Amino acid sequence: MPLFPPLNPPVSGWSGQRVWILGASSGIGAETARLLGQRGARLALSARREAALADLRSGLPPAARQAAHVLPCDIADPAAVAAAARTLFEAWDGLDLVLVAAGVYDALRPQDLDAQTLPRVRHTLDTNLLGAYHVLAAVLPEFLRRGAGRLAFVSSVAGYNGLPRALAYAPSKAALNNLCEGLHLELRPLGIGVTRICPGFVATPMTAGLDVPMPALQTPAAAARAIVRGLEGGDFEIHFPRRFTYGLKVLQWLPRRLYFRLLRWAAPR
Repeated sequence: MPLFPPLNPPVSGWSGQRVWILGASSGIGAETARLLGQRGARLALSARREAALADLRSGLPPAARQAAHVLPCDIADPAAVAAAARTLFEAWDGLDLVLVAAGVYDALRPQDLDAQTLPRVRHTLDTNLLGAYHVLAAVLPEFLRRGAGRLAFVSSVAGYNGLPRALAYAPSKAALNNLCEGLHLELRPLGIGVTRICPGFVATPMTAGLDVPMPALQTPAAAARAIVRGLEGGDFEIHFPRRFTYGLKVLQWLPRRLYFRLLRWAAPR
């Protein structure tokens, strides 16, 4: 018996598991879909770009491809998310895992903040934070009725501390990290698992345009393996690569005077 039991029920196998991935058109979401498809999961794929989802489905193993649902929707649109969820509950009579991998990054700095850039802030919050609430509103009533289900949210290590060039992105992820903790405390006794996923730098379309150092850069395939391994183990928090993320966790405990000094030294001007 382990000294510390898992905080969520472990996943013993993926065959037949009903998995809805939002943000499946590229990056971490797409690679996780491919990996779970190889392991026998039944997949529902959602994102804004229907053509990219169709391409993803066409590359799945035959059994997974035949069973997969393509449900285009924008996570920032609560009505579209609710409609997709209804379609899945009707088709599958339930869901076992909802993985929210949709997200956007906008390199906002103090000089950028004015009345004209507020729509950019809203777009980040609508996608990265309110999108999670849209999913919760669509699936939680059914999960609570059944007393089962698993929710997983791709957040970021950017949510651990305040960061430069991330005045909308980092707060959105900090709030998402906090939300996951509150959800876990309330839902785990009711039979519903909650996992937050905090990657470091991953080579995705979102990071392709960054002009900052990206230490310990991971491939999306490596990220997907870490996520699936963590879900199988019943982890509450999945963070990777650990040689990078443990250092960021240590920074959380530093006095802000020392933290700010380190960031000013390390952050690009």
